[in-house]
Amino acid sequence: MTGPQQPPAAIPFGYLDRWTARPGESLDLKVSSTTGYELSVVRLVQGDISDEGPGHREVPQDWSPPRGYPALEQPATPGSRAVSGPLGFLATASQVTLELIFQLVALTAARPQVVATLLAADGRPAVALALTGNGECELRIHDGTSAGRSLRLADGTRLRYGRWYRARITADLGPGLAELEVTSTDQAPSGPQRLSARTTLRPAESDWLGGQGRPVSLVLAAAAAQGSQVELAHFTGKIEAPALTARGSADSDQVTVSWRLGPARGAVIEDDSGQQAGLRLLNTPMTAVTGHCWNGAVLDYRQDPAQYAALAFHADDLTDAGWRTTATIALPATLASGVYAAKLTTAGGDRYVPFFVAPAIGAERNRIAVLLPTFTYLAYANEHVREGVPEYEDIQTWPSRQDLEISAHRDFGLSLYDRHDDGTGVCYSSVLRPVLNLDPSYRFWLFGGPVHLGEDLYLLDWLERLGHRYDIVTDHLVHAEGAAALDGYSVVLTGSHPEYSSSQLLDALQAHVDRGGRLMYLGGNGFYWVTSVDPAEPHIIEIRRGTAGSRVWESAPGEGYHSTTGEPGGIWRYRGRPPNRLFGVGFAAQGADAKAPGYRRVLSAELTGEWGFAFDGIAPDEIIGEAGLLLGGAAGNEIDRADVTRGTPAETIVLATSTGHSDAYQLTLEDMLLNAPGQGGSQQPLVRSDITITPYASGGCVFSVGAITWLGALAYNGYDNSAARLTRNILERFLNQEAVRASE
Repeated sequence: MTGPQQPPAAIPFGYLDRWTARPGESLDLKVSSTTGYELSVVRLVQGDISDEGPGHREVPQDWSPPRGYPALEQPATPGSRAVSGPLGFLATASQVTLELIFQLVALTAARPQVVATLLAADGRPAVALALTGNGECELRIHDGTSAGRSLRLADGTRLRYGRWYRARITADLGPGLAELEVTSTDQAPSGPQRLSARTTLRPAESDWLGGQGRPVSLVLAAAAAQGSQVELAHFTGKIEAPALTARGSADSDQVTVSWRLGPARGAVIEDDSGQQAGLRLLNTPMTAVTGHCWNGAVLDYRQDPAQYAALAFHADDLTDAGWRTTATIALPATLASGVYAAKLTTAGGDRYVPFFVAPAIGAERNRIAVLLPTFTYLAYANEHVREGVPEYEDIQTWPSRQDLEISAHRDFGLSLYDRHDDGTGVCYSSVLRPVLNLDPSYRFWLFGGPVHLGEDLYLLDWLERLGHRYDIVTDHLVHAEGAAALDGYSVVLTGSHPEYSSSQLLDALQAHVDRGGRLMYLGGNGFYWVTSVDPAEPHIIEIRRGTAGSRVWESAPGEGYHSTTGEPGGIWRYRGRPPNRLFGVGFAAQGADAKAPGYRRVLSAELTGEWGFAFDGIAPDEIIGEAGLLLGGAAGNEIDRADVTRGTPAETIVLATSTGHSDAYQLTLEDMLLNAPGQGGSQQPLVRSDITITPYASGGCVFSVGAITWLGALAYNGYDNSAARLTRNILERFLNQEAVRASE
């Protein structure tokens, strides 16, 4: 690999409280910077900064001229944990017992982990259950100093990976004793593990624990509620059934509080005892996960919640960076719909923090809506897939600036393509953190060019050059508002890779076509993964990849159902909603090589009279999209085909098909029931991309191109090419037909 391998000079990082807004609303911007910077707002039209591209285009906004801001560093603190408020019943206790069940699933040498902590009033640990870097279990007792004391169980005996353990900590100030017992709850060939240790409290420990160090709150999966005073030492693993018992001088003074951590989600888990001792969840520990008594009899946690009474915590979870607001962006009431960005400028460079402005409620809508796939943007947010994979190390050029920053800032959270330290896949992604590869100048390591938002801006630039006015809508908006978000639009155009979709989004698009609207799917591998939005925290999306489909990880047994909605995860094909049904095409193959092919027309003679307009201005033998800015052609990377066995309607017409792919393109996994040779593009006819059109009796119509790199071909040679002509022919016919229908 060549080129720089360190991040560039510091450029501010930032994020907004949400991605989609309307005119007249305000957005909270949160910035961390080691130096002063200027903030302005620009409208984004085209983001490709390369010499081959059509030219970067942004429009400064006179309502937001550049304004200087001072340096302010704001750390991100990843790691999920559960934190109680003050537990008043502990105030007079002479004996405190903490019980819980936990599963050890990740050991990181030289990194201790804290399973649970009882905190003193000043936020420092009083007593903690901890694990050493090599898996030994210990009781930590503090005396008000920074060091404290560790009592290790059966010195040298390690807890075993994947096993469940029941732990009991008792601190008794009467006789001055502390005790820890740990017993495995499951069977193994080596038999159960039973470990225990008891110690007499030292005078300083007794004094501190009986005074200002008396436990007053509980933290699960970390050493403290916040990282300002002590190292958090996050735990990666599952915790179940925590309970606290406090005893006073008399037997009648006993209070027991317990929490059910199971599948019912929320920001706070209330206790079962009426003590109003709720546990606040930070950074979204994973729920709807199997507990210690899961026996494989149920796969849907709603059928038997008792088998799912655990939370899975990870040291690298991050769903809210928690930065304070540094500026409020007040959008003018007359602001046009479009893609905008907070532009953060320093001597080291610029950072764009994009946001999407939908039309004002009640305002007259343009005839064209561009549906930007914000679920996909969020799924790929800060992805680390390239790192550590030798086959990817020499692809294209050196990583972009943003890739270097992503590698250096795992504290900004992971993508839905990454894995946690324990090897499980990341299933939650959030907008409340810096998303570095959402920058329009980002160049994807696999393409060496724009991807996601950067590629989708080609579409906006093309529309504006043609003189077409458009509105911006997003996955998040359509999910929230349903079919009403698409009311009044003649044509809805998608972005290049709308891979992630909720049922609400699919319903809205189907309703748009059913009522006579036109839909242009201008990407590849679209509407593939079942995606849900957390109703309580809509900045979070969730996926469960299940055990099928082209996937970078798969769900653990019993953990394929979404915690946020209860629906089964995986790909829509196995939910009975393959993309072929609505869009005419569905995911067929993926790959990347030096030259992606274009398309040859295959429209039959009897249909040429009705649909031949699509090829106006294109010679009969011309390869459509033979050249492109991404992978060299239109039918590249992830591609879709028409297939009646996968739900493509009989009415769907194939206009053109890709000219042939190399063996770098392999048939998608869900189409290979058995391992067999010959699944590459040179031998397998199912490895192809089809351009289709599907007319509806309602007057609606769906046009699909079936390739991620189509918009890169559209932008080639300043939008003067066959792919752009074909797309323009379809768009303008759709608009003209709608105009004629409206006048009748």
